[in-house]
Amino acid sequence: MMNMFAVPLYRASLGRAFTDEEMQFFKAELSNPVAAIANYASPSKKVLDAGPMQAIRTALQAHLDEFFRITFNTTNKVSLQITQSWLTRSQQGDSHHTHTHPNSVVSGVLYINLAPRDGINFYRNEDNLWYELIREQDSYYNATRYFVQTSIGDIILFPSHIRHGVGEVTENIDRVSLSFNTFFSGELGREEFSNQLNIRLV
Repeated sequence: MMNMFAVPLYRASLGRAFTDEEMQFFKAELSNPVAAIANYASPSKKVLDAGPMQAIRTALQAHLDEFFRITFNTTNKVSLQITQSWLTRSQQGDSHHTHTHPNSVVSGVLYINLAPRDGINFYRNEDNLWYELIREQDSYYNATRYFVQTSIGDIILFPSHIRHGVGEVTENIDRVSLSFNTFFSGELGREEFSNQLNIRLV
């Protein structure tokens, strides 16, 4: 058996505890959250632009650069840059519906607070699956869900078109995460093939 065209999933750690200033920023941003489908989010969708977030933004960009280098391995003068960023809060009984992130190339999550056994679910795209078979045992080839257990300070990066979500929070805890989207900034394609595109994010 050989695996073709792997879907990249990147996991790393911030490598340090959150500072008091960062924790105060998270608390302030979520003091008056907006309702989402089954949980809550910060009103701001540019939280990584704030002063107290600059050290975290730098760390996330470094991991994003590493993800891009490994998975795209391109000679184009292009990078992935963070576009939108927001905080999410889920309490006991809340969940995060299955979804994708349109208008983004790679999405990421930084975990700020969560229960000991928590994480993120990724789902296979079954839109074109025309048969149903009962699986004796899940494998990389037939599983419809892939669960990644995470801890405080973990960073997860994944292609934005992959469906993902979070199950219901069962513990009496504030589950807090910082999510972000990205897009290309720089040169795509080739001039000689008439498909060159230059994008500069501001």
